[in-house]
Amino acid sequence: MNPSDDPVSDTCSDAGRTSPTGGVHYSSDVSRRWEKIHDDLKQLPLIGGVRGTTIDAVYEKTKTPPKIHPDHPLPVVGFSCMTREPTDEEIPGLIDAAIAQVLGPQGLPAIIRPGDRVVIKVNIVGPSQGLPGEKGRGIISDPRIVRYVAGKVREIIGFGGTADLKVIDATFTPDKDPSDTKNPQSFHHARLQRSEGKAVHETDVCYDYNADGILDGGSGAELVNLDAVPGSERFLTVFDEPIRGRSEVWFPKFLRTKEQARGEADYCDVYIGIPILKSHGFCGMTGALKLHWGTMLGLLEKQEHAGYGFGTGDIRLFLDYLCAMNRTRGFDLVIMDALTGNRCGPTNNADDPDVRTDFILMNAILCSKESVAIDTVETLLAGFRLDSIPLLESAFRDGIGINKPAYIDLKGFEAFKHHKKWLRETYPGCGPGSYPLQAGIGNARTHEDFNAPEGVTVSCRKADQHYVFSYTAKEPTPCNHHLARIDLLVNGTVVRRLFENLTGGSVPVSLEQYWNTTVRYQIAAWDNALNCTLSAEKDMKVS
Repeated sequence: MNPSDDPVSDTCSDAGRTSPTGGVHYSSDVSRRWEKIHDDLKQLPLIGGVRGTTIDAVYEKTKTPPKIHPDHPLPVVGFSCMTREPTDEEIPGLIDAAIAQVLGPQGLPAIIRPGDRVVIKVNIVGPSQGLPGEKGRGIISDPRIVRYVAGKVREIIGFGGTADLKVIDATFTPDKDPSDTKNPQSFHHARLQRSEGKAVHETDVCYDYNADGILDGGSGAELVNLDAVPGSERFLTVFDEPIRGRSEVWFPKFLRTKEQARGEADYCDVYIGIPILKSHGFCGMTGALKLHWGTMLGLLEKQEHAGYGFGTGDIRLFLDYLCAMNRTRGFDLVIMDALTGNRCGPTNNADDPDVRTDFILMNAILCSKESVAIDTVETLLAGFRLDSIPLLESAFRDGIGINKPAYIDLKGFEAFKHHKKWLRETYPGCGPGSYPLQAGIGNARTHEDFNAPEGVTVSCRKADQHYVFSYTAKEPTPCNHHLARIDLLVNGTVVRRLFENLTGGSVPVSLEQYWNTTVRYQIAAWDNALNCTLSAEKDMKVS
């Protein structure tokens, strides 16, 4: 599925194009902007979540969604985790493991080359919110992840020639200084705050401690405030969306592909997103798809959420615009910060910035080349039902990616199921600090059960030139997540995927490549919450 297919008009880089606001993107009254943001945020608890945001409610009268052919390549989602909080030294290992599951043992060099221009989009909204001593925790992309990834990128691209590395997000001001010490939303204030009352440089891991506009940690990445990129430095792409119709997207020119730049200097070879796992008052969940929002032109326009406002309009307008942004330039790779899970996001949801953020430690990293797939896994990791997050369905219907668990290749097999079980045992209950994440935020609804497939067995016999594998799988009682797929594994590698006859049957498989060797085989039964149950592994001589 190609997110850039069929735009209404081609991407262009004409400086002569005018912006939707006629070139005036910000009010000159900074205090009025902050007052509006503050007032809008206070409305979130009053509207009781967003109403009517199930898939059935949002798309009741729209055309049926596209079908997925069984031979469609499954998007891969990497998953690494621990059952305790990782140390600073252990986080790189989690990141590398998740990346390798997606890109192979080569890691980032599989998609990044020396001299490339790379942009990393992060989320630093609300860095000064939260309990003193843990400001930004569960709110901003963890700087340990960002700094490590940026460092690995710099090792590959180098410092010479065309090599360029940017880390970007909006800081809610038109000031070009991304690390303005007077702006509580700036990169300077974005940090992993460890304790109150100690010197920052002794305890915290910062984005930009010395406020020089360069990411700390040695990568030399330039920090960019997206709210300071004017219309003259942006390019226009127009898409036709199902509800919005004509949708204009103005991205910074440095996010163009090399082909889109048509010989101009501003472009990006590789675009990496590092979102953080959070619930959201409008979308239910915010991840890779929502991460593009900070790239939008105009601060006040952002606050109106593409015509949706704060829960009073048609949410499909908002979802459509997010899809248009993803179609303009999607991420080439997403590395999701799931070290924490924000239960009532996207910030600490309180008037007092010093109130503790309701987050739990999830101790996980996700990775994928497809934003829809990774956000689908994120939603299930949060404990939410997929049919309560219509953004995923909007993106699927737009051809951006896959939101159907049967067609997602989640690495680790039973690791995901076991980690959710550990989270439930570690954070039981339904109040603050519990798991799943808080129901009702953005109308997100939690699973009614966490049961996995049962009775998973497999046997094999030789028939002519093939080996016939016979299998069984059962749905548990109660069951709200029916069987989705059966994987047949030989020596730990999937050799056949089944999307029908999931409770039992037989399938012939050629094993020529294993001739005259002893192999191990088993099946994996997946349900629609990506819980996986493996059968017992058996040995067999292929002859």
